[in-house]
Amino acid sequence: MKVLKYLFFTILIAIIAVAMYLATLDGDYDVKRSKLIKASPEMIFHDLNDYKNWKDWGPWYEEDSTIVATYADNTVGEGGSYSWTGKDGSGTMKTLKIEMPKRIDQEIVFKTPFGDMKSDVYWLIEKMEEGSNLTWGMKGEMSFFTRWMASSMEEEIGPMEERGLELFDKNIQKKILDYSVTTNGVVDLSGRYYLYTSTSSRIDEVEDKYPVLLLKIYGFNKTNNVKTTGGPFTLYHKYDEENGTTLFSVCYPVQEKMIAPKGSDILSGFMEAGQYFKITLRGSYENSKEAWETAMREVNNLEGYQMKENGEPFEEYVNNPHAVPNPADLITEIYIPVEKMRDPPPPPSAEPVVDETIEE
Repeated sequence: MKVLKYLFFTILIAIIAVAMYLATLDGDYDVKRSKLIKASPEMIFHDLNDYKNWKDWGPWYEEDSTIVATYADNTVGEGGSYSWTGKDGSGTMKTLKIEMPKRIDQEIVFKTPFGDMKSDVYWLIEKMEEGSNLTWGMKGEMSFFTRWMASSMEEEIGPMEERGLELFDKNIQKKILDYSVTTNGVVDLSGRYYLYTSTSSRIDEVEDKYPVLLLKIYGFNKTNNVKTTGGPFTLYHKYDEENGTTLFSVCYPVQEKMIAPKGSDILSGFMEAGQYFKITLRGSYENSKEAWETAMREVNNLEGYQMKENGEPFEEYVNNPHAVPNPADLITEIYIPVEKMRDPPPPPSAEPVVDETIEE
């Protein structure tokens, strides 16, 4: 009996010692890695925001080829989720909150022998001059009896995040390169009414100002139950490459003329029917510069047509990143107003030469 009694006290002391040791440990962990990616925040955000895209770059597939992913009915945005099973266990992931195109907050749950292990996953997207700085982080708090594992999380998670960011970057660059520019030629467009809001800016600031104007007019349409007849388009009133400035409007086509409330900066306009030179870009907006350069080069070489003086070109967005998870499937149509060249006036007829020499 004394042996059992001593054994019991020894075990009890050991448990108390372990508990005291665990009490001194910090169970919190926050492991993150960052990488500069040459892509817009919008493109990165929309690719990350759909779990179905993760199969193209997830680093865990390199470690475990037996992983099988199961997708929920919704895999995009807040409430989107998926689950997986593999040789090392199973788990689930769910998106809790998004701030487009800057941040995504998620929760990941690993099934372990110690019970469910939850961690918070976060993605931070910061626009940079060269592209976007993408940060992938995972943080949480270990349970009391697993606190000893917190110190090893940096070593366990860090390399996985680094490899994941590397693979994500390669996948994004591949998608950026997957695009095409198609010349459609001269087309006839009928007249249309549209609602618009305008601003002037530097040309290199258009990408930043466009989403602000789009949200403004989209909110107006939603609040006032406006029925649009197509996707948004950007109408360029002035484009001064020499000084690097532009005046442009973000527009939505509507069926009839509308009068906006007094004091509103949403106005109504009408685009006259006419002929336009059309170019179609299939792929990421990152390639729009090349599409415009192609359009301007080819419109200046049109046979029998010329750019319309004081005409206002525009680009129309047939679909949008919210509905199209793969940037390679985005479609943008560019329209440049043109008119037929007038036949030059005939040269003046030559007057007959009269010889006024008098013979003597």
